[in-house]
Amino acid sequence: MVRRGKSFFLFLIIIAIIVAAFFTNPDEQAHKDAIRVKSADILKEIVAERSDGVSAVAWQMAGEQLLTGFINSNVTVDNYYLFSIPKINWDGKSYPIGAGAFGKVYITKHLNRDIVQPILEDMEDKVKDSLPDILKQLF
Repeated sequence: MVRRGKSFFLFLIIIAIIVAAFFTNPDEQAHKDAIRVKSADILKEIVAERSDGVSAVAWQMAGEQLLTGFINSNVTVDNYYLFSIPKINWDGKSYPIGAGAFGKVYITKHLNRDIVQPILEDMEDKVKDSLPDILKQLF
């Protein structure tokens, strides 16, 4: 009888963990927010290391807005109900870059400069295209 009680108690604990995981699985917006923060930090590092003015101007003028647009159109989240996996889709490839569970989003080291660099280059191109012709020659 004692063994049966322990088994039942263990069963209840497992059920409680599963229910907690289900109800605290982060939503898509939580994943996008975590990716935005991590990407912005990496982009700021890259911009600070560069000596050209285009990167700094691009980040100052439209960095956050373009980063948000990129994330909204290129990040998907696979929801497995108890946990979720955010992915960046770029150049026909899908890069899993983290996991979400129990109300937290964990971004892995796979979200790095190699993934973020094309975002910065895209921002620079958009800023260059929006500049008047006289300023384009400076950059």
